[in-house]
Amino acid sequence: MMKKNMSKHDRAMRSLAAFIMAVLNITGIVDSPENILVWIVTGILAITALAGNCPLYSLFGINTLTGKRTV
Repeated sequence: MMKKNMSKHDRAMRSLAAFIMAVLNITGIVDSPENILVWIVTGILAITALAGNCPLYSLFGINTLTGKRTV
């Protein structure tokens, strides 16, 4: 199991960004071929928000859950 490294605020901001990007894509504001990239980024944001873990944060030793760097 991956250790959580994201605060509630960080997770909320990612969820909001994923929601906005999904709405932009569904309504057709973002048009092809960019819509595939938008869906990929939306999925990544949503998954990391739900999991509470960001692999890039782990790579760089960032932990917004405690507000400290681990490296």
